[in-house]
Amino acid sequence: MSTGHDGKADVVVVGAGLSGLCAARELVARGKDTLALEARDRVGGRMLRRPVIDGGWIDLGGQWIGPTHIGVLSLAESLGVKHFESYATGRTIVNYRGARSIIEDSFPPAVALPATSAADAAEAQRVWQRFRAVAATVDTQRPWLTPDAHALDAQTVTSWLATATESEFARFCINHWVLGEGGADPGATSMLFAVASYAAGPDEEQPERWLFDGGAGQIAELLAAELGDRILLGRPVVRIEHDDRGVTVTTGDASYRADFVIVAAPPHLAGAIDYRPPLPSRRSQFTQRAPMGSVLKYAAIYPTAWWRDIGLSGEAVSDGIVLGTADSSPPGGKPGILTGFVAGRPAVDFADRSDDDRKQSVLRELAACFGDEAMHPVDFDEKNWAAESWTGGAYNAVLAPNTLTTYATAIALPIGRIHWAGTDVSPVWTGFFEGAVQAGYAAARAVCDASKSRRAR
Repeated sequence: MSTGHDGKADVVVVGAGLSGLCAARELVARGKDTLALEARDRVGGRMLRRPVIDGGWIDLGGQWIGPTHIGVLSLAESLGVKHFESYATGRTIVNYRGARSIIEDSFPPAVALPATSAADAAEAQRVWQRFRAVAATVDTQRPWLTPDAHALDAQTVTSWLATATESEFARFCINHWVLGEGGADPGATSMLFAVASYAAGPDEEQPERWLFDGGAGQIAELLAAELGDRILLGRPVVRIEHDDRGVTVTTGDASYRADFVIVAAPPHLAGAIDYRPPLPSRRSQFTQRAPMGSVLKYAAIYPTAWWRDIGLSGEAVSDGIVLGTADSSPPGGKPGILTGFVAGRPAVDFADRSDDDRKQSVLRELAACFGDEAMHPVDFDEKNWAAESWTGGAYNAVLAPNTLTTYATAIALPIGRIHWAGTDVSPVWTGFFEGAVQAGYAAARAVCDASKSRRAR
């Protein structure tokens, strides 16, 4: 049953990305009349796919999942969406300081590269293990209570590395992970936030092991089809009025009355809404200090995954413009899809170039890794998430020094009848689909519990 079009509902969900869709689905399953308001003309948020040749799909947003992503795996199963192993057979390319290396092991490599020494390789491993050891001390539910939280939060990743090692290669390895994790420069990223991000989504749990058959974006599409006219598109929320009797959520030309509202948007967009009365200062100040990372995502499509035929996995790591690449092809390798990322300050500068200049620069870097055949895709696409008004960047919100310990206690704390969702506020798998799913479900459960509590008074 849908009651959204008469302007009334039990719960209004602001945002129809994955987290908002999961919150809405859970609320409906619990018998709540629910209405989701989405600013865009589509659902999915940072979940977006498009078709390519031979029945293939590319994800221009998030795409990977891992074995411990129980929430999103269960969701996909309920929707009939299957997954497959992300191709990782073969050797990895590392381009560092102008030298191309082919390695058999993982990155950071345990062996010397042409531009490094055995001592560099050993130091990179040592610093990486030290980084992981610090991450192991993090209280993932309340990172501001981590031992030495204030000392860690007072420095950037860059300043921590300056005292941790003199090896440029060791610094490159950590910086590469930080850029790949949040899309923000290590010099602007809190060390506490960096290790908390690792603790919330540890690499050893293989978070990028699997891909969805048909693209991850179909999950949002299927959820939207299930929810039907409970979702209204093209409805950017401009104001939320809240009191003891309920909430009034206003878009450009309409208002919706509900008992509760769940705001499932990135923190900086949630903060742009006019709240009456205003939010507590700690929450308001937090949203002003939680910008999104800067990421451009690329997909080069070929008739086949030809790099597999020469023993390469499709994975590449670089200190050039393209941070890294991966094989995103379907199991049979037809079509062949190489996905690449430009992140942090390079992404900001790169976005200023012309479309063709960006494309040719990316293809040249792919060719430097995999060979001249990379210069000739049959299709090519890019997504600059910073140019998306209703996202503002990727992969997730990134916190500067002194933010977690000062403001972040307000990240997910309900304010009266206002609750929060979104992968950016999840204490686990922040920035991943799993974080979005869990945050959506948690907000829905909290609203239902709050509703019961108020009725019992």
